[in-house]
Amino acid sequence: MVLLDEISACDEHGLTARAAIRPDHILLPTAALALPAYLGMEIMAQGVAAWAGIHAAERGEAVRLGFLLGTRKLNLHYAEIPVGTQLDVSVAQSWQDENGMGVFDCELRCRTPAAGHETAMPAGSLLVSGAMNVYSPRSDSVLNDLLQA
Repeated sequence: MVLLDEISACDEHGLTARAAIRPDHILLPTAALALPAYLGMEIMAQGVAAWAGIHAAERGEAVRLGFLLGTRKLNLHYAEIPVGTQLDVSVAQSWQDENGMGVFDCELRCRTPAAGHETAMPAGSLLVSGAMNVYSPRSDSVLNDLLQA
């Protein structure tokens, strides 16, 4: 499942990307005209995964499976994100240890509002923010143990 459309920038501290809420968006409830804002957490988590994958590839390593363990301080500034909205996704590494645990501060902003929503959700509006707690096992044996548990 790919939720990001484009990676805008990536460095050792974080990543920015773009995404769009289209009528056929995989997370969009059937026949809905808007994505529930809490699902923005999944879009932000995919930004974290993209950041990790890019850095693994730069080190010549395989891209590893990662897990979204939860979130802290999840703020839903809007109840929903209308179909047609273009998004800016930003993730910034806050903390990561050598065992694969990490925390990323994430934001989802309106890049371009959906038609008819320009006043209610202007460009630049903060839609969703929070700290994502993630884990990516550093070894196959740890991953196998997790998957067999």
